[in-house]
Amino acid sequence: MKALRFKPLIKPTIWGGEHILELKGITDGPKQVGESWEISAVPGAETPVAEGPLKGKILPELIEQFKEELLGKRNFTHYGTNFPLLVKFIDSAGDLSIQVHPDETIARRMGHPFGKTEMWYLVNPVPGASLYAGFRTNFSARSYVQSLKDGTLTNHLARHESHPGDCFFIPAGCIHSISAGNFLIEIQQSSDDTFRVYDFDRTDAQGNKRELHVEQAREALNYLADPYSRVNYTAADDTAVDLVDCAKFTSRLYRLTADFEADYSLIDSFVIFVAYKGEAELTYDEGIERLHEGETILFPATTQHIRIHPLTPRFEMLETYVKG
Repeated sequence: MKALRFKPLIKPTIWGGEHILELKGITDGPKQVGESWEISAVPGAETPVAEGPLKGKILPELIEQFKEELLGKRNFTHYGTNFPLLVKFIDSAGDLSIQVHPDETIARRMGHPFGKTEMWYLVNPVPGASLYAGFRTNFSARSYVQSLKDGTLTNHLARHESHPGDCFFIPAGCIHSISAGNFLIEIQQSSDDTFRVYDFDRTDAQGNKRELHVEQAREALNYLADPYSRVNYTAADDTAVDLVDCAKFTSRLYRLTADFEADYSLIDSFVIFVAYKGEAELTYDEGIERLHEGETILFPATTQHIRIHPLTPRFEMLETYVKG
């Protein structure tokens, strides 16, 4: 089975910027783009295959056709036709709402198959940018409600400065917000469930505030202080660097100046590459692909080896798969 490229879903937002448009060479349409959904099987927001004989097909259809050949045996047994991941670029020219995502227990009560655990890899934040992830100290549901009433919630959140190459792990239940000036890659479970806690009293063009989900968030929140949101790793060239390895997904970083042979013979999973700098030639069992910065590609679980040959002095990307 050949690798798959998908047509991204471009998402205008009130807090979006122009980095995604520049990265992808998009010259028409909305100018405030907050997200590009690179690979999605979220119902109603599926990304179709962009080219080739499977053009137009969406992931549930592809899984129905190819089964474990696409997902891997363990993943197909566990997830069926539910593709487990959603991959995005995010550009925050303004502040995102303070929010939290549900875990599997809450999500399934809502009729959805996945909770929403995610990670962020910061590509190019502006100097002085920051983000919120977790509480500074142990909190409580009662204190949470009171802090919303008196307008002090942000005083209790852990604020982190943003730097290129920073990585954050945001498990379901972790309160968080991406502040203005961040450009990042987000790897997450296949879910669009978000409980907005506070939206800085913003209004849309009609003067309406966005809906908040204070009570749903109260149940979903993990109130314990979490000092582990920032992922500590040592960057290195010409090797695979572990970022996140959890039950939901595994993500690794590649910063290549020379050829690299990636071996996937033991993982029994599809593999996703998200390129954010440079260009590379990818040689695998079924042929050769080129991957340019701003592009995403999915290799099926039948892929055993990929030779990554940089075509620019540096090629940098994230790799993601699900162990099953």
